Amino acid sequence: MFPAGAGFRAGATTMPKAPDLTGVALEGRYELLALIGEGAFGRVYRGRDRRLARSVAIKVIKPWWAEDPEWVAQFEREAQLLASISDPGIVQIFDVGSAPEGLYYVTELVEGESLVERLQRGALPAELAGDVAEQLATALARAHASRVVHRDVKPANVLISRAGQVKVTDFGVARLAEGSSDAAVGTVVGTPRYMAPEQARGLPASPATDVYGVGVVLYEMLAGRAPFEGSSAVELAFRHVHEPPSALPADVPAALAEVVARALEKEPEDRFEDCAALAAALAGAREDGSAVGVRGGRRTRRRRERADGVAVLEPPTLPIPAPRRPLPRSPSTRVAAPYSRRRNVNPPGRRRRIALLAFVVLLGLGMVAGTIALAPSRVRVPELRGLSRDRASALLRHLSLRASFDSRYSDAARRTVLAQAPQHGVRVNDGTTVAVTLSAGPAPVTVPNVVGRVSADASDLLGKLKLRAAVSEIPAPGVPTGEVTRQSPRPGAKLSPRATVALAVAQAPRWWALTSFGGDAAGRSVPFRIRGGHWQMVYNMGYQGTCTLLFICSGPSATVRNLSTGATVQRFDLDEGTNRVWTFTTGPSTYEIAITPGSDAAHWAARVQDYY
Repeated sequence: MFPAGAGFRAGATTMPKAPDLTGVALEGRYELLALIGEGAFGRVYRGRDRRLARSVAIKVIKPWWAEDPEWVAQFEREAQLLASISDPGIVQIFDVGSAPEGLYYVTELVEGESLVERLQRGALPAELAGDVAEQLATALARAHASRVVHRDVKPANVLISRAGQVKVTDFGVARLAEGSSDAAVGTVVGTPRYMAPEQARGLPASPATDVYGVGVVLYEMLAGRAPFEGSSAVELAFRHVHEPPSALPADVPAALAEVVARALEKEPEDRFEDCAALAAALAGAREDGSAVGVRGGRRTRRRRERADGVAVLEPPTLPIPAPRRPLPRSPSTRVAAPYSRRRNVNPPGRRRRIALLAFVVLLGLGMVAGTIALAPSRVRVPELRGLSRDRASALLRHLSLRASFDSRYSDAARRTVLAQAPQHGVRVNDGTTVAVTLSAGPAPVTVPNVVGRVSADASDLLGKLKLRAAVSEIPAPGVPTGEVTRQSPRPGAKLSPRATVALAVAQAPRWWALTSFGGDAAGRSVPFRIRGGHWQMVYNMGYQGTCTLLFICSGPSATVRNLSTGATVQRFDLDEGTNRVWTFTTGPSTYEIAITPGSDAAHWAARVQDYY
């Protein structure tokens, strides 16, 4: 049997008891056989449709609701809207009417039990709980596609047929409560144990509101208890708005626990967008076990195609208690007399007293809600270690906490959280500052002096300090081959580990061409600078005419002077021949070679080479 869950309305008060209509046939068609549940808006009966000869469920609205014309109009609009939603996971509306006994609507009768009754036997296995939640989310997704939000998702509104099919009931009831002309501005709609934070604040509902409701129901199926308990509606609302739920049992699969955690996020935008996204996440969470067959008492799930082309998983068979024996139809069913003294049920004086009391209660709840809003809430400090600075800042900001940052050297990546105070799990007030220590990266390295060292030794020393060496060879007169002549950065500079130090290393000496010149009878004077320890002049010289004497030739001569000191370094004649070489060991300085022509005509050419 399915007791209809009562909706919670801040400002509501005790209503007069509605009469038991068992035995009545509404409008001569719908027999009310047995009372099976009662909620805030009406009583639910097991019934029988005489015209179609089928069992149905009939909800008769309590008479005082029907005294509000606006509410009646909204009731009819909601019934039409809900009747347009066709889904096997939603209890279907067959008819709606107005009899002398009151407004009523007729739905399919689901033989089985409610989730409330199932939970009385304890928590569900994780796989079974995930199946129920997935079917529930899939049904709500179809409603969301038709722009209908349930707003009162709870175990009492979740029915499980004997075949294991999950069905959602009591759609639109919360919307009807909100649409009543008796409802005060800011009315809180929902059931306290299952309402989303935005409902507790009196804010508009959205598909994310139903996502939260499914999350609470799934949590209760897994843990055997609701995520929040309290002695009053106000206390429950406070916990939904400000406190995180306690951890699920350790045997709950991590993937399923992650789905629950996201569905129970405080801000709607942080949850799944709607129940379609939630159903997809639940399907992903059980993906590895979706093909489990009936072996060892386990359940079977098979994929099938619905009539609308949507692929779904057939529901598993849930443990359902033995069916109750159906009530026999009484041959003496009578048609009840119309309500002729309805105002005696709820006379004007009583309504005024109820309205006054409702105003007082609503005012009191508003004051309590204001106190809750103004009082600093307590939150648990999250675990920040290992997060980046940006992620830690966002997480603290989301929990209304502040952050102060400092840093220290560490082998961890830069801007990674190393420590925090207060520590993870400590409960603090809103606005509390959390001191966060970030990694500044590895400590810098002082660059050593490697000038004068052999290149290989310098590279080894830098490597031990976690620095890299970039070696380039350069000419370096007077410096031994392979010796470091220059480094960059300079010694004493601070570098990050694995930074590069550029080393200039003396290359092996060789001859470098400096200048060349030539002439004939006219002399030439050419200055040049020598850098190496020794240098040479290479020349070619040949006579063009006859010598003065047969065996004596008077040709050009060369004079070498040090321009820095003015001293003559050497004087010599240019002998006839090719690639004649004069080598000098005078060392670095600025020199000049002056060529003096001889008395005989001659042609010569010379070039100077420095060795370093």
